[in-house]
Amino acid sequence: MDFKNVPNKYRPIPFWSWNDKLEVNETKKQIYEMNDVGIGGFFMHARGGLKTPYMGEEWYENVDVSIKTAEETKMYAWAYDENGWPSGFGDGKVNGLGVDYQQKYLRMEDENNHPDTYISKCGDHHFYYEINPFYVDTLDKKVIKEFIEVAYKPYYERFGNKIEGFFTDEPQVSRNGLPWSFVFEEEYKKRYNENILDHLEELFIMKGDYKDIRVKFWKMVTDLFSDAYMKQIHDACQKFGFKFTGHLTNETHFLQQAEAHGACMPHYEYFDIPGMDWLGRDVGTPLIVYQLSSAAEQLGQELVLTETFGLCGHNVSFAELKGVYEWQLVRGVNLMCQHLEGYSIKGIRKRDYPPAMYKQQPWWKEYKTFVDGMSREGMVLSKTEKKPDVLVMHPQTTVWSYYDADHFDDINALNDRFVNTLESLEEKHIQFHLGDETMIERHGKVENDKFVIGKQKYSYVVISDCEVLLENTKKLLAEFEKNGGKIVTVDELSTCNVVEDKKITYAKRENDEFIVHYFVNTSSERKDVRVNVKGKKLNIYTGELESFSGEHNFEPWGSLLIIDDGSEVSEKDEEISIVKLDGNFKLEKGLLNTLTLDRCDYYFDGELQEENAFVLNICERANALEREVKIHQDYRVNIVHKPEVLYLVCEIPEFFKIKVNGNEVCYKGEGTFVDSSFKKISIAEYVKTGENIISFDCNFKQSDEFYENLRKAHIFESEKNKIAYDVEIEAIYLLGEFSVKTEGEWELLDKDASRYKGEFVIDEPKTEISLKSIEKQGFPFFCGDMNIVGKINITGNNPVLELDVKGINAVRVEIGGKSDVMITDNRLSLKDFNVSGEVEIKLTLTNNLRNLLGPHHLEQGECYKVGPGNFFKEICLWKKAPVPNSFYNNEWNDDYCFVEMSI
Repeated sequence: MDFKNVPNKYRPIPFWSWNDKLEVNETKKQIYEMNDVGIGGFFMHARGGLKTPYMGEEWYENVDVSIKTAEETKMYAWAYDENGWPSGFGDGKVNGLGVDYQQKYLRMEDENNHPDTYISKCGDHHFYYEINPFYVDTLDKKVIKEFIEVAYKPYYERFGNKIEGFFTDEPQVSRNGLPWSFVFEEEYKKRYNENILDHLEELFIMKGDYKDIRVKFWKMVTDLFSDAYMKQIHDACQKFGFKFTGHLTNETHFLQQAEAHGACMPHYEYFDIPGMDWLGRDVGTPLIVYQLSSAAEQLGQELVLTETFGLCGHNVSFAELKGVYEWQLVRGVNLMCQHLEGYSIKGIRKRDYPPAMYKQQPWWKEYKTFVDGMSREGMVLSKTEKKPDVLVMHPQTTVWSYYDADHFDDINALNDRFVNTLESLEEKHIQFHLGDETMIERHGKVENDKFVIGKQKYSYVVISDCEVLLENTKKLLAEFEKNGGKIVTVDELSTCNVVEDKKITYAKRENDEFIVHYFVNTSSERKDVRVNVKGKKLNIYTGELESFSGEHNFEPWGSLLIIDDGSEVSEKDEEISIVKLDGNFKLEKGLLNTLTLDRCDYYFDGELQEENAFVLNICERANALEREVKIHQDYRVNIVHKPEVLYLVCEIPEFFKIKVNGNEVCYKGEGTFVDSSFKKISIAEYVKTGENIISFDCNFKQSDEFYENLRKAHIFESEKNKIAYDVEIEAIYLLGEFSVKTEGEWELLDKDASRYKGEFVIDEPKTEISLKSIEKQGFPFFCGDMNIVGKINITGNNPVLELDVKGINAVRVEIGGKSDVMITDNRLSLKDFNVSGEVEIKLTLTNNLRNLLGPHHLEQGECYKVGPGNFFKEICLWKKAPVPNSFYNNEWNDDYCFVEMSI
């Protein structure tokens, strides 16, 4: 196998968010920029902010140039099947056909208070359906047939099969209780020869044989979704010559899975590339990954996709990204879909579940190293096969039997017990798959003493978390046990001694050439570990096979990939000498620093609304008026040393009349900063020492269509996720040769962050800094590259530079004319630099958008699950009322939180 060359098939396919006015030359340029850093393809993803009419002529012109540019670069051009998400409503065309096509929920009440949507009386209760007019009934074949007509077929008619395929995103049955569909009565009668209307009470209360009724109901829901949505789209894609990929919604928890689509695993069968979603930096439940990878490996699907990195926040490091992805890789994922590459980050787009995983980040130029490494790992894992001998039966049927409001705690407890089962197997380094009963119904059988699902065979089955099983499953288990198969508990399974540390997660995979032993440190601690395998270590960044001694130093969240080709282990590695940096370093001249101005006084129609207010209040308050508003803003900035170079950076400057200390200024094509929408205007000649006022004036009004869309967006997510503002009012920035004096109070927070209370004052540029807490030395909002020069004392035969990197994504090290870059490990071997003693070292520190763009004002400080609501002070479309300890904890603090920048 050629480990050095990684075909585009195994390289990332990011969400490329088409979120602004599309222009074919810009579209083509962005594809080349992706190609330059090793991206393998892209999903053309309509998303909030889109100004080009969805699936109109201009849209298709950009699709066309994307297909042609992908052919030139040998990349893969994929479509996305919706305007926003969740998939299925066809930009409103499908749900717009009426109640038959719209999503419905089953509701119970004591009296018949809903005659227009009344279903029937059952026992002592009345039942009706509630309509969600903004989404669709995904259980009805005719509904999804219409979705295929409006979302898939037009691409085939225009482009044939020149696109690679389609991504479907978060299709769902319900996220609001029990579903209802007009197909239920006929389907239930056909399946069970019973009338579902006679059993509606059992779905809500414990009555009669309620567990049996619930299992029948949810099994029907699962099969209907699988058949109507997943299989029907899969079959249409096959007919058109497309591949089908995507992910479901609410995949991480039993209760959410039941509501959303009955069960996860049966639906993965109909993806050519099955996928999942992983949000945020926090290590969570392995359930979601094992569900996906088990189904894929049982069906022999080579590629397994994860939409990942969304909500990590702009400050996420390459090391953390690597840890998040490898946490999934070791459990069976092998293809990366980065969330999110924004066509633009203008306006609300910059807050679209960051990080921006694209060219707006200062670290983009170092990204190829990361992409190459992750792609190489994915390639090796996809070309090998996992062959576990243990099957763990998935208890989703038991979940169905519990489903009612009084038993949600029981379902949560069952979920926790099952996750503990999986984690116990991981700690014993036992390879296993999950067994879903619907998949067993489709692909399960017993061969001698093996329990078989598709292409996989198992000698041991664990059923300890399953209280209820389908009759077919019981029959096969009885046959399996009769033939000598073993039904066991986790405690009865022997530990694999491949590695002793329980926090090193292990996967074994093989093909005809070699065996892969893959280890991932699923902890934040650096570990020296003895690994009991032989072979060679794969350098994931170069593709070189290196000698392996059997011992390895795992960096936090680090990995080790051993190719067992029959080679014996080598001698122990030479002892290293740790080299550290200290003292002050000189800063290069001409460094451009930044200051974010997110507060101003503002007026509506000449009347003061707020003093020193947060800028994002303005647009949302003006929108609430639904009329034209004359808006005036005054930003204030104090300067004690007038910069020689100073730019005002703002979005859509042509929309405003801008003045600096009374002098009108305008954009004259002086370039951009960070994003093409962030325009630079030179203002050095207009500022003075003391207080400076930068004023903005505009006539603000959205279109009538926008106001209508805004009202709908407050009701359901499908409308919210595709909304586009006509005009937005955002923070502004100063960029120039200065430092930012922060003489107020600093409070140390967790997650390597601090909160600052006080004024920001522009001062003279710094000439030197220490290497710790750079943000407190005049650079609180800094974004970009910082070149520094100092001294290093190199000693020992095997010197290794060790840094304590925080808030910095890449450190380029230059010594004696040679250079290397540190992106995922805080240690760098200096042996190849061939220098010793005290020498000069030049470092380029590259950070990210976090301290520039925030969120700056969360009570929790730094956040590891960042959504749009984390940036707003007031309740609005993007921010709901704060709920402590919720998924999006958005409680506000007026002071400024910055992440630490240190090495």
